[in-house]
Amino acid sequence: MQLRLALASLAIAHAARGDTSFVSKVQVYADSDHTTVISPLVQGTADVSPDTTVTLGYVADVVSSASVDIVSQASATTIHDTRQQASAAVSHTIGSTKLHGGYSYSHENDYLSNSFNGGIDQELFDKNTTLSLGYSLNLNDVGRADDQNFSRSLDNHGISASWTQIVSPTLVTQLTYELGYASGFQSSPYRFVPVRPTLDAAPEMWVMETDPDTRYRHAIVVGANRALGDDSSIQGDYRYYFDTWGITSHTIGARYFTHLSKSLELRLRERFYTQGSASFYQENYTTVQKYMAFDRELSSLWSETIGAKLSYLFTPHVEGELKVDIFYFSYSEFAPLTSRTGTNTGIGLALTY
Repeated sequence: MQLRLALASLAIAHAARGDTSFVSKVQVYADSDHTTVISPLVQGTADVSPDTTVTLGYVADVVSSASVDIVSQASATTIHDTRQQASAAVSHTIGSTKLHGGYSYSHENDYLSNSFNGGIDQELFDKNTTLSLGYSLNLNDVGRADDQNFSRSLDNHGISASWTQIVSPTLVTQLTYELGYASGFQSSPYRFVPVRPTLDAAPEMWVMETDPDTRYRHAIVVGANRALGDDSSIQGDYRYYFDTWGITSHTIGARYFTHLSKSLELRLRERFYTQGSASFYQENYTTVQKYMAFDRELSSLWSETIGAKLSYLFTPHVEGELKVDIFYFSYSEFAPLTSRTGTNTGIGLALTY
């Protein structure tokens, strides 16, 4: 879950959304590990009453990948798949209390997911303080392409609590705690782990990847959003994460917003991430063990992302955006792939009326 701060409380905030809005975007992801994802998105929001808002959305991920993270002695050299997701959400305000909930359904050829979420936001002290509590449930059926006999389940629960505080007319802070619990099949049905005496030796055998069936996740996020004059602001956040698989991570993010003109806004962003490896992860396994992983995301790694986005207000009701992110990942304990670079670009249009 990503920290978001309430820009509406700052002097540089955009005008409030109208009764109805429609957003359409296309995002393209490509990296040096032979993976491409094209993601079109559409979303509509409408105020069905002065206190109730309904949102409907659809997104698809069209994936083509020959990543070394999934390709092994026992899997195909290239995968092609399309994930489709439909979602619905509703929020209702009662005085200083806001209730919200949602549901999403996603499907691809080897994965089926049903997600539910709900929460409550309570404003206090003349709306200077907001306390929020949320819960999410994600029910998944994991399959394997061209294998009708393979079926596993994975359930994810999430709880979040946050405190947002308006410190001054130009400063907002937020503190968030997140707790996650996963139970079920958490490895990949396509990844197989080589067993060999040394890292450069030929594999003696390949065994299917196995991860623990349960995982608790904890994260603490602190952030701030400060206005700089009438047309600029800066945001920053830090996230500390740890889980029962032994992974600890640190994330530092910063964003800078400025109006280049009355209609044109520029956003610059930077994100640095680093983590240690899972307790059961090994770069090379010499014998078969209870837990074995061939997953670069469970190894020690660090990454750097920088990006920019331009938002242009064509009319008071039509806004377009163009963004590009460039990223670099370094893996010190994953021999098949020591580094990865890529881009994430997008273009979108929002209508409000």
